[in-house]
Amino acid sequence: MKQQIKAALVLVAIPFAYVVCAGGTLFWYVHTHPGDFVSRWISVPMLCGLIVTLGLETIVLKRVAKKRAITETPEEGHLRRARAIKGLKMGLILWAAILLNDIRMLLQGTVLWTYAIPGLIVVTLMTAVSWTSLRRLQRIEAANSESKQKQSAQ
Repeated sequence: MKQQIKAALVLVAIPFAYVVCAGGTLFWYVHTHPGDFVSRWISVPMLCGLIVTLGLETIVLKRVAKKRAITETPEEGHLRRARAIKGLKMGLILWAAILLNDIRMLLQGTVLWTYAIPGLIVVTLMTAVSWTSLRRLQRIEAANSESKQKQSAQ
């Protein structure tokens, strides 16, 4: 099976399984206990499940990427990095829009401070991670293009 298909399956299957399990549990609880708040014995395992899902997905994708990098030509590496840069730019725009919306809701008073602070921390962290990853990839791509220029000049 192609590496891209494997990566796509991992990117779709693991979050899908999480959403089905966590969403199904939440739906069941809300359906059987209408009008009540969601109890902590449901929300805490859902958060832990999300963290485990993201960790598992990261580990599996790193293994797939390492296997693919071994057989990758320089041109394929350039194309992969270009796609990654494009995706990170789109992700950065998305996280920045979410951050601005969170700030707007906080200033309007739609969301309480006790709920807004953890959300703002997570969104700010994801924006910073996207920005850092984008900068790192752009530096790598610039270094590769400089080395190609030096090789062609010689």
